[in-house]
Amino acid sequence: MKTKIFHSLNIFLIIIFILLIDFTFSKIIYKKDHCFNFQYFENGHYYDLRKNCNSKYRFKSGFPTVNFNTDNLGLRVGDQIKIKDKSKKNIFIFGDSFTFGVGLEYENTYAGILEKKMPEYNFYNFAVGSYSPTVHFHRLKQAINSGLTPDKIILFLDLTDVIDESKRWIFDKNLNLPIRPENRIKNKKKFYKENFKLTYDLINTMRYGLRVIKDKFKDQKLTIKTSIQGQFTYTKTEDLDKRFWKKNDFERGLNKINSNINKISKLAKRNNAKFYLTVYPWAETLFYGQKSYNWSNFANQICDINDCITIDAIPLFQKYALQNENWHSKLYFIGDEHFNKQGAKLLANTVLQKISK
Repeated sequence: MKTKIFHSLNIFLIIIFILLIDFTFSKIIYKKDHCFNFQYFENGHYYDLRKNCNSKYRFKSGFPTVNFNTDNLGLRVGDQIKIKDKSKKNIFIFGDSFTFGVGLEYENTYAGILEKKMPEYNFYNFAVGSYSPTVHFHRLKQAINSGLTPDKIILFLDLTDVIDESKRWIFDKNLNLPIRPENRIKNKKKFYKENFKLTYDLINTMRYGLRVIKDKFKDQKLTIKTSIQGQFTYTKTEDLDKRFWKKNDFERGLNKINSNINKISKLAKRNNAKFYLTVYPWAETLFYGQKSYNWSNFANQICDINDCITIDAIPLFQKYALQNENWHSKLYFIGDEHFNKQGAKLLANTVLQKISK
């Protein structure tokens, strides 16, 4: 009995010792776990990226940890920061987590691929996770007012922009900022992430590896993730999840997108810049289709009204899905809507064909 108690006590002390080392490492050596900069106000918050930041970032538990670097403007860049050449023309890129490139090293994101294939341009990637056209317009104004002039503007319109525009982003005239009207969330998961980074990363790395192995033995059609944000392409408006989609939310989101695209288009014209609006599919879009609401048609209609150039990548992805049985795991992270390396490459090549003409 005493031997069992002794061994149990030793195991307990070893665990405490490991956690103390992890806690010390997290607080002293590995202090910054991301490059996000949050500003909190009474009625909400705004966030962008810290300037000249170098760190690691894991989007969520099912994703690998990647390098997270920003330049002196607070924009995500590759490991080797390139000095902008003032003699070159400028391409501005706007988008959310897809365009930011969660789960991918910057060089493997579609923004990074475009930058590599078009060295004659300076690239400015303003994308940050959960941004939407309200924020894109604000960031574009900021950049132009600071003296940067775009020659091409590429906005990647995401399915989640509809609900984001409808209720998640508002423009506060007093603050002169777009804000999200939400309170700061504190929870146990955040506590573990901030104070026990080594243990948290080890557990999530093991989970990610197990998911990859498990996925190889599953029918890909059974792993297609559905979402609250993207369900409107294959679900009638009146049947959308009413816990998240309140009355008129869908129409309000579409109208705000149209309004902000119009503002961006006017700024583009004023600065003699070509404006491209790009749409792409989530996995569920490819699997369930666009029978209830056609995202491709919406993009074309917006550009017909607002004088922009549509880049519709959905048909190319549909063709790929028809020709590849395991298209889901080849284009998307397992159990998620975000593009993996191959998906990002496919989209980059589609955009390149349009903007290089």
